[in-house]
Amino acid sequence: MNSERYEILKQLIDLYAQYEEGEKLPDIFSFIQWVGNKYDSEPETLKTKEREHYLQHGASEIPVYKSLELRSRFLENIAALSRYHEFYTKKALKDIEINSRMEYLFLQTVENMQQAKKTDLINVLQIEYTTGMDTIRRLLNNDLLSETTNENDKRSRLLQLTDKGEKVLWLANKNMADEARLFLATTSDNKWKKVLLVLEEMNDFHRFVYDNHSDKPFAEISNMIDSLKYLHK
Repeated sequence: MNSERYEILKQLIDLYAQYEEGEKLPDIFSFIQWVGNKYDSEPETLKTKEREHYLQHGASEIPVYKSLELRSRFLENIAALSRYHEFYTKKALKDIEINSRMEYLFLQTVENMQQAKKTDLINVLQIEYTTGMDTIRRLLNNDLLSETTNENDKRSRLLQLTDKGEKVLWLANKNMADEARLFLATTSDNKWKKVLLVLEEMNDFHRFVYDNHSDKPFAEISNMIDSLKYLHK
């Protein structure tokens, strides 16, 4: 086993031990800020050494990403970022009565819609039906959502936030804002805002395909996209 691979974890543990000694109620975001302040006051040679270690042993050492064709590299990086976002989200929501980003998005969407049918909520978030119903059931059982009769359609019921759900969502929003700042901490606003425009354009197009043609086979979808792509140059 290569001990160098775990050297950064040892350094992180040592740093946290130093931080914990001076804090009565330590928390992760204060720790991150403390580390940043500490390194701002350290000699430049030390910061350079840590930076070189990161560049040499970071995630880019995984050879398969570098060997892929450019389009695949772009898409795999998006997929990987999504996994890392999920990882940070679970950490941010750990002490709140929400188990996942999915539950957070359900509560947030219900708040925005004020009241929502179960199927409408699932369709808005483009979740597989069984997964969506399981998520809604957990939120109902935890008293974060409640159901009321739909006055316009007595056969259906509407979801809405409970008082408890509103409080939990308020806490989750705060932690998710911190997660967003953490996730984008090393990327300038100018850079990620430029990428955002591209991703939103891609998302809008593929959402249209997903919502309207998800039942078609891959070959048919491929031909349709080939005929539409010239409208998006």
